[in-house]
Amino acid sequence: MATDTVQKMDEIPYFYNKEGVVPLWDHPLLSGYKILPKGYKPYTTIEAVLSLYIKRLIDDEDIMILKVLGDAICCNENQLRRYLSPKMTNAQVSKRLDKFRYYGLVDRWKVKLQSTGDDYEPPPAPFTLGIAGYKLLKHYYNQCFFMDPNRWDTLGIGAVQRYVAMNEIRCMMFEKRSLANWKWNALINSNNLIRKPLGVAEVKTPRGNLNFFIERAQMNQDFIGFLRDKLYQWTKVYEQEKKSIVVNGFEENQIIVIIYASTLSIAEVIHKELLLDTFPFSLFVCVEEDLVTDGLATSFYQPTSSSLDRKKLAFFN
Repeated sequence: MATDTVQKMDEIPYFYNKEGVVPLWDHPLLSGYKILPKGYKPYTTIEAVLSLYIKRLIDDEDIMILKVLGDAICCNENQLRRYLSPKMTNAQVSKRLDKFRYYGLVDRWKVKLQSTGDDYEPPPAPFTLGIAGYKLLKHYYNQCFFMDPNRWDTLGIGAVQRYVAMNEIRCMMFEKRSLANWKWNALINSNNLIRKPLGVAEVKTPRGNLNFFIERAQMNQDFIGFLRDKLYQWTKVYEQEKKSIVVNGFEENQIIVIIYASTLSIAEVIHKELLLDTFPFSLFVCVEEDLVTDGLATSFYQPTSSSLDRKKLAFFN
């Protein structure tokens, strides 16, 4: 069994950034699990959870934090602080998260590369809704989607990586005040048989709003086959609908498909294999390593017949 695991791991391609490092939130060797706090006493029934609010053990600001986390599905503490920065300080957010963990309102994850020693400096911890937080939000916002905490046992660390990475671009759009609307796994043409984008963002620009279809490429999946299936199906819809794709809950704005890749090296492979310049809709690649180092506006690349050309999207300045 151990030999099979090594062989399978050896088959996973590694794509390095410009510094020669595999980014953490796309690293095939990242492991992780939930950490329970000392004195952990989770509230597991709706009656018990509501009693927290009735007894004023949590207040409206606490519910606001939980709603922001629930809407993000999974984000790290740094991202959560940035989402909440207009409302409270970093210290206030961290203090409340510590309180939430005790009641089972949120779960904190410990992540670590399997190949590192004890001197490894951990990244900002990812957070997800705990069973109490999930029940509370589903009671007050029952029309909204929130991830059931039980699903993380199946989704695993790969989904944690994917959502933390996606929340970086989502958070930057929020910070730029460019985000008019966002939905995870949005329904296209009211048809469940059409593959959904991981995230759809309605982006404000001086020339009108745009709908960004954002899809993440992950190293530990068959990202070429995964993206090919989605792009080919969206092409059929786009051509049948006369150069438009309708997304439930969004205005019928011009669409731009965004392939979100952790490194330029993986983006170049995607372009080579899928010929991204040949699709009929507007398509850009957003490179996470540039996003983190240089900011949102200059992290985009436009596919041409021979290369990926870096572009500056001025409306993100």
